[in-house]
Amino acid sequence: MHNEVNAEPTKDFFINMLVKDIPLISAIQDLIDNCVDGAIRIRTNDNYEGLYISIQFDDKMFLIEDNCGGFSADTARNYAFRFGRPEDAPNLPHSVGRFGVGMKRALFKMGNIFTIKSVTNESYFKLVFNVEEWKKRKEWNLEFEEVAETNQKGPFGTTIKVSSLYQSVSEQFVSETFINKLIREVRLSHEKAIEKGLRISINGYDLVPVPAELFYSEQIKPAYYEEMINDVLVRIYTGISKTGYPREAGWYIYCNGRLLVEADRTQLTGWGDGHPLYHNSYAMFRGYVFFDADNSLLLPWNTTKNGIDMDSKLYRYVRQKMINMMKPVTDFLKKIKDNPYSEDDYNDSEYEAVQSYYELLKGLPTKKISEININELSSKFQAPKLVVVRKPNTQRIQYNKPISEIEKVKSVLGVSTLKEVGERTFEYFYRLECRE
Repeated sequence: MHNEVNAEPTKDFFINMLVKDIPLISAIQDLIDNCVDGAIRIRTNDNYEGLYISIQFDDKMFLIEDNCGGFSADTARNYAFRFGRPEDAPNLPHSVGRFGVGMKRALFKMGNIFTIKSVTNESYFKLVFNVEEWKKRKEWNLEFEEVAETNQKGPFGTTIKVSSLYQSVSEQFVSETFINKLIREVRLSHEKAIEKGLRISINGYDLVPVPAELFYSEQIKPAYYEEMINDVLVRIYTGISKTGYPREAGWYIYCNGRLLVEADRTQLTGWGDGHPLYHNSYAMFRGYVFFDADNSLLLPWNTTKNGIDMDSKLYRYVRQKMINMMKPVTDFLKKIKDNPYSEDDYNDSEYEAVQSYYELLKGLPTKKISEININELSSKFQAPKLVVVRKPNTQRIQYNKPISEIEKVKSVLGVSTLKEVGERTFEYFYRLECRE
């Protein structure tokens, strides 16, 4: 009798736990993240012109291929297919695919058979993996079907094909709703990489970035804050967008250029907790937070990279900065909401009318936040000067009456114009009924 207790996980259990809580779109995003990391690795100048990621799928298969440098047979052998990230794994500064589970989790999520080919300038390999057959084996290791560790000719990149798709995946891959959602989320998540020239296509559709813009001129300037916190560079912008769509209002949070939180209007970003709850008077508010670090483990994202880790000490600190910086913007927006009159805003009752948003901001320019000169900004939002309009002392009164009656009134009053009729009858009523 020996003293060992078998605590090894079964492969079925391991796979089920690995893919249980990740949506299909997030799984695909993990594969795209790895491609973007390849672009980061081979283009250190942030210019990705000429690089591409092509994604194609239907109810039978999923295919993703790129020309972003590939990964070597040595990397595949020792790191890429490990379930988790080994401590001695090479570190790619400013990466987005960091946790060591993304590719495996994505493939296990989609189907039973996958084929991976990668070409670098130093090696080529092909690996075919049948999940059902692998689960029957005691060993956890995989084997190359083809491998050559000699100098190779380009193009250098990776191709991954998944077949024998699971039924639920096949059904989603032919859904227009799913396809449109995937296109939208990938465009948003990797907008910064696309702006730098990386071409991403989904079923033949090239994604086009829609860069964030804020009102920016001598009259109005967004707020900007920057701080290096424990090797993480934090940058925050708050301001007003020209497109006041409520569904686009709120906070956008990026980690190493990858969008994690889109148009958030919840307590996650301070709404209703340190700041009033969101309502549509704030529809033009936009806030942008960028966390950047060479070591991506320092960033406050969760392992599926679809949200923020609220337990992060770094994020809790930054969140308070966000709240402080959005208050001046939302205070201003509250003053120019649809009803321009606000007796609470001004002590002098003669000055109660404020220009509406359209009158105030019409014609003022906007600018992409990536092109704004941060040296011209401060940590306080610069609002345009509100033009307060003096309420008029008089108003016009109009009404219609039968002509025969009007002629009788004219005769009694001894006047000849309609204006005189109106003024004299008003004065008569006011003198008898309104004076104290």
